[in-house]
Amino acid sequence: MLEIDSVSLIFWGHSVLSGCYLNCAKGEIVGLLGRNGSGKSSLLKIIFGSLKADFKHLRIGGRIIPTGYLTGQIAYLPQQHFMLPFLKVSEIIETFSPFIKEHLLAEEILTISMESRLNDLSNGQQRFLECLWILSRDAKYILLDEPFSAIAPIQIEFLQKMIVETGRDKAVILTDHIYRPLLAVSSRVVLLHNNAVYNIKSADDLVIYNYIPDVA
Repeated sequence: MLEIDSVSLIFWGHSVLSGCYLNCAKGEIVGLLGRNGSGKSSLLKIIFGSLKADFKHLRIGGRIIPTGYLTGQIAYLPQQHFMLPFLKVSEIIETFSPFIKEHLLAEEILTISMESRLNDLSNGQQRFLECLWILSRDAKYILLDEPFSAIAPIQIEFLQKMIVETGRDKAVILTDHIYRPLLAVSSRVVLLHNNAVYNIKSADDLVIYNYIPDVA
């Protein structure tokens, strides 16, 4: 199990995170929701190790971990593009897991040439390939920051299926403002609100915490 607690992060005198707790175990897909500025992306970066917290306790299997990515057990999808722009689509697909590669090609989700390079693709097309690449990594814990952003609806559906399949053998934490696809794949949902993490049982709870409007 991956656990992080007692997180403290202060930017320019403003407390972004303070004492929140989050965990995720093998076989779980944890959806992390929160308003802009609530600290969702910062929390994922702290877990991975690309952002230093003022204080934290990060544990994997009960063992204190100073820096997540140094363990080789955590794969992280950041919001910004990270793949080399001159790579061809065919070269990227060759690095996918057999399951993802097989289903991607069989379902003909891609409408782009295999010889296209990343810098020739739209932001959504690049994002889609990056998400699948991260899901294919040999890591026990997968962190996804805004995986559905700018992606076409048919690709969101495919990505949802791949996240669910990945979550059978790994632990997945994902956050996204497009919350409906997140709710559909998550086995457990939490809301980061006022520096605390709240368990969400239904969409009604999101109304209570003013994350979504009450349309009743």
